[in-house]
Amino acid sequence: MSSHEQRVLAIVRRKVVNGDYAPDERISEVAIAEELGVSRTPARTALAALEAEGLIEKRQGRGYTVRPISPDMVSNAIAVRAALEALAARTMAENGMSADTEARLAACIARSAAVLESEDPDVDLMGGYQEANVEFHEIIMSECGNDLIAHAYERIRHMPFAALGTLAFERTLQRRDRIRLTVGHSQHVIILEAMRQRDTARAEAMMREHSLATLNYSDLFVAAS
Repeated sequence: MSSHEQRVLAIVRRKVVNGDYAPDERISEVAIAEELGVSRTPARTALAALEAEGLIEKRQGRGYTVRPISPDMVSNAIAVRAALEALAARTMAENGMSADTEARLAACIARSAAVLESEDPDVDLMGGYQEANVEFHEIIMSECGNDLIAHAYERIRHMPFAALGTLAFERTLQRRDRIRLTVGHSQHVIILEAMRQRDTARAEAMMREHSLATLNYSDLFVAAS
């Protein structure tokens, strides 16, 4: 998925979660494209991804409908994901990392840092960060040294907001988004350093906090807008 497609996905995901579309309301790639001023391709990609995440479901005819989702369903899925990610980080800290794995994680951090440090007003802040973010989380999950963790994650990965590296944004408020992403980036730095130092407790605690922040940070930084 391209950076532009990631950005559209993050915006539509946030609109679904915010309740901008009513449960069972029909949404289509044409409507999304017109609403966001994008072509139909990224709109189509976003809707397919949200169906895979369990936030929307395919209609018998054309288009999708928003799946009725309770707050408990979302919070429970995030809690389970956070527990698995925290265990993966702890396990990687305990087992140690290969030189290749460490280099790949460091490269993800370098990419997200480059996005956040850019002064280019046209930089694709959300899309560029999201790509590096998802890869960082997937590497830890897949390379931690315990395949059962990834196997357990597969059982919940299609639940709402259970996908690794899930982000949700407003369409505007770029300054607030940059603050939120900077916090997440800083946590990645701490997690990687904890795993390098074989500090299992710190790696586990920071990853748990980081993973649980999926929805919380949008409220935490409202004043920053």
